[in-house]
Amino acid sequence: MTTDDTTQTAAQQMAEYREYYAIKEPIQINVLPLDADSQLPDEESFLQEVPEVFRLASEMHGADAQSIAAIRNIGDNGRLIADILSQQNRKLNALLGYLLSREDASEYRYQTLEYGGGGVSYLADAALPLQQLVELKLFMPDESAAIFSYARVIDCLPEGEQQRICLLFERISDDDREVIVRASLHAQSRLLKKRAAERNTNPSA
Repeated sequence: MTTDDTTQTAAQQMAEYREYYAIKEPIQINVLPLDADSQLPDEESFLQEVPEVFRLASEMHGADAQSIAAIRNIGDNGRLIADILSQQNRKLNALLGYLLSREDASEYRYQTLEYGGGGVSYLADAALPLQQLVELKLFMPDESAAIFSYARVIDCLPEGEQQRICLLFERISDDDREVIVRASLHAQSRLLKKRAAERNTNPSA
């Protein structure tokens, strides 16, 4: 591969990363660098690798949102039933959150600088080689979700005494990418509401 080819690939990867909106918000992630000779699994193999508790979280997240929304639409009784189901779901989500926390390895734990449907960026003490594959887990308690994926290092630049590393998703389910996109939009909405409240509290600012 020539230098021009490498540059073009890097530019294409960054363009793919930026196809999706990214929110500057910290969420907890695990980044496990893989050996240099590691290969990206095909779709079928990848789905088999997803930890069962991650798969359960994804299935519950989609089913809960759809079911409760449908029940609310059938009138007053529907809203009452939906409220009861929501209370039960909160208890289940608390249990699920505990199980997911056991998948969090402290030696690979970082906080994102930003995240979105294209990938994540974060700060680390040491650089990672460009194009290196990593196993990437995202923990999203506000969405009662956790994501298992593979990602590739597409940028690594010094920032102070640390390294700002940018990861592009290489293997991720469509449903999980949708969860991340929705989470970033929810986070943006929270940020806008917070800013509006601050302006109302201090109108001269």
